[in-house]
Amino acid sequence: MQLLDYIVIVIYLGAVVGAGWYFSREQEEQEDYFVGGRQLPWLAVGLSIVATMLSTVSYLAAPGEVIQHGLALSMGWLAMPLAFVVVNFLWVPFFMRLGVTSIYEYLEHRFGLTARLTAVGLFVFILRMFWMATIVLTASRAVAQITHTSLVELFNVQVSLESWTLIVLLAVGVFATFYTMLGGIKAVVWTDVAQFIALFAGLVFTLIFVAWHTGTGPLDWWRTTTSDAGAGHDFPPLASFDITTRNTVLFTVLSSVFWYACTFIGDQVAVQRYLTTPSVGAALKSNIVNFAADFIVMVMLAVCGMALLTYYLDPAYQTEIANGVTDPRDPAVADKVFPHFIAHGLPVGISGLVVAALFAVAMSSLDSGINSVAAVLTIDVFRRLSRAPSNSKKARVDNSLTLPRAITVVVGLLCTILAWILLSIPERYNIIGITARTFNCALGPLAAMFVVGMFVKRAGEKAVVIAAAAGLTTAICLAWWVEIMWAVGLTDYATLDRAVETLAGPSPFLITPIAATLTFVIGSCLSWVFPNTRLAETEALLWRSIVASKEKRQ
Repeated sequence: MQLLDYIVIVIYLGAVVGAGWYFSREQEEQEDYFVGGRQLPWLAVGLSIVATMLSTVSYLAAPGEVIQHGLALSMGWLAMPLAFVVVNFLWVPFFMRLGVTSIYEYLEHRFGLTARLTAVGLFVFILRMFWMATIVLTASRAVAQITHTSLVELFNVQVSLESWTLIVLLAVGVFATFYTMLGGIKAVVWTDVAQFIALFAGLVFTLIFVAWHTGTGPLDWWRTTTSDAGAGHDFPPLASFDITTRNTVLFTVLSSVFWYACTFIGDQVAVQRYLTTPSVGAALKSNIVNFAADFIVMVMLAVCGMALLTYYLDPAYQTEIANGVTDPRDPAVADKVFPHFIAHGLPVGISGLVVAALFAVAMSSLDSGINSVAAVLTIDVFRRLSRAPSNSKKARVDNSLTLPRAITVVVGLLCTILAWILLSIPERYNIIGITARTFNCALGPLAAMFVVGMFVKRAGEKAVVIAAAAGLTTAICLAWWVEIMWAVGLTDYATLDRAVETLAGPSPFLITPIAATLTFVIGSCLSWVFPNTRLAETEALLWRSIVASKEKRQ
């Protein structure tokens, strides 16, 4: 990278701070801060959802997964039509007609305070804190890898790669926290739109320059990835009865269907976007934009992985990627191939733009996560437990922005500290593996709590809380199966490294489907043991009643 690249990055970061300051002038109440007065345009909201849910986890993990394991993950696009129908016709109308700010308010109305706080705990402390920490971690490692050499050469800064990674990690976390604290959800959405443009441009430029350098195209990249003569990645099998088979089309499609369905019902980060729109119709339009743009980006990320694999397997461009490793398929470097190409394969100026894109996908997810966690803690914990009368002085103070902004700062700093702790995770776990083994463990149980509430009238609070606990326990056991077997002495290997290399745990693509399904089944069965005692009151809170309500927001 050259000086011009750093100038591009600085200009981008300055524009983001400017956006946060601009929108801070329009924030007066928590309704503005968390849902933008419910008046944001549907096109901006749709692009914001894509930028938020993509993050550096997907931006780097998808190409790295294709490079290391082949095209199984990319088959997830087959799930998008079914996922779209579920989200567009079941979830979005339901939440828009509820008119809530935090989606976990519904769980208290339907079950009780314990269920609401259980969901808040799953969302804050597992799903999104670990998600944000992973984003900070992956973005920092990528940016540090890209900039370290040029930092030493251009600015004569003598710092090790490990120390520079930590500095970048702190900078990313603090920077995203600062502008999110200033501007609230409006700053989040509008900067997300710009960040989507930046990340999309980064993919386009990467594909153009790989094609230009190698004289190849998509058909060549496909053959390289799927043929024995190329990378040796066989096209994934359609299905398998062995759940330890990592990559099959069926497992990937199931994972994608459940990820979309669970995220857009149980995750405040995703659903909160729809709540910023003025009507059900606008929310549905934003969801169409979300799925269409997400499909395009998903395909381009897969093509990017195939292109980069072709590039680095070409003898003319084969080089040391990291730590003396030249094979891009090596587990130690597969996730580093894209950052390496950004630093060494792109021309001056374009490298800076793509690094800005890496910052973009990191901060578009961080700002959304921080704002949503702040919303949940403010509404579901502090405001809920205070219960001041709406016309009291305390209620007016509680509706000010002092508490949300303070929580925003604390949450941002905590996820940055957690990212620093996660730096110790061994690099043998690729990004997809890290996500499945940490925050995604909570996604299935959290979503299933809502599904039980919407469709199982007989289920009471004890049933759904016990079911969520069972689902979370199952997800953790599946995610850490090999380590658990080693820890309890059920393997013959003296060291954990040897056990991890040799034993195969359940496919990470099955964790969310199994956990969500099990939570729903247990909750339904326990409804006969711990039945709902408020059946008449519950009738108005079921899906069919809410969606058919005459008091809907059109």
